[in-house]
Amino acid sequence: MGIYTACTWAMGDLYGYKVRYVTSQWQNSGTLPELNEIEIALSDADTALNWEAGNPEYLELKARVLYYRALVVGMSAGGLVDVALAKMLHLEAIALRPRWPYSWANLVLMKSYLREFDDEYHHALVQAVRFGPWEQSVHITLAQAGAISWGALSREQKRLYADNVQRGIVRSKEAVGAALDSFKKRSVVCAYLKRSVDQKRFCST
Repeated sequence: MGIYTACTWAMGDLYGYKVRYVTSQWQNSGTLPELNEIEIALSDADTALNWEAGNPEYLELKARVLYYRALVVGMSAGGLVDVALAKMLHLEAIALRPRWPYSWANLVLMKSYLREFDDEYHHALVQAVRFGPWEQSVHITLAQAGAISWGALSREQKRLYADNVQRGIVRSKEAVGAALDSFKKRSVVCAYLKRSVDQKRFCST
């Protein structure tokens, strides 16, 4: 049994590594992948999950690939189907790893695209900030989610997003700025930021 379990983990990690590597390459390139690359990555993610179904990292990886496919095909009906599937995978990962801030942040992002501004949305936002206040990836993901959602947010939620941006621009000014600029929300978010040297540089760009 021990040998079988070790082999299962090893095979899962082999395919999981392939997905981690390729999604990292996509992120670093700044360009969207081709659909055939995405389908290969999805197959590898499914294989990893077949070897170890309860692994939250593999669930997250598959969700990430589905999100890329949604970006490639566009946020029409087809893209939103993938976003909804990714949301469910993030929820599964959260159930297995409830203190992992990246899962909470990604759940917020998926629900932002789906326009699901409900209690679950607010809870996910609070948890992402609670568990990852200084995590760069959380800053960038929430900046994007906040930009998408801004018009539907309560004052409290806008403050949570603004505080996240305030922390994010200390070390990730360019990435956070790009996330806001892609939805033309830098100026409205800047109105909620506290005055500081970083805020002045960020908001005068």
